[in-house]
Amino acid sequence: MRVRHSHGLALTEVLVAAALLAVGLLGQLAALAAAIRTEREAAQLATAATVAADIGERIRANPGAAPGYALDPAALPATGTDCALATPFDASMRSTCDLDEWQREVAAALPGAGIKIVTAAAGTGSVLCTITIRWATQDPGGAMYTLQLQV
Repeated sequence: MRVRHSHGLALTEVLVAAALLAVGLLGQLAALAAAIRTEREAAQLATAATVAADIGERIRANPGAAPGYALDPAALPATGTDCALATPFDASMRSTCDLDEWQREVAAALPGAGIKIVTAAAGTGSVLCTITIRWATQDPGGAMYTLQLQV
């Protein structure tokens, strides 16, 4: 009796190899999707930090009107004040113009974001400002960034 030597692969071996390859590729796709989502959320967080720092610097540049920077989430959207034509340009008008411009910047950078600025007296003549930005993500609770500064 002669033993035949097989050359090549059996159909079963090919199917097992294809199944293992498919499982590996699906794992890679899942990891890629998670990485893309994480990158998007990191970019949104960086954007929120940037726009919060922007209004924080505007408040620091106009400390006399710091209480005027309070912004309620139920407040009306940006008013469209033409700050270039505003005269005289006092600290109160500067805060109004800063808030108006900033609200438009936030709306462009993080569409649908909720913003809130709370100001409170914090000792001898200083004001504590809490800037909060919330935006929607794939997580049910969304995301939030808060910046506090004392002027």
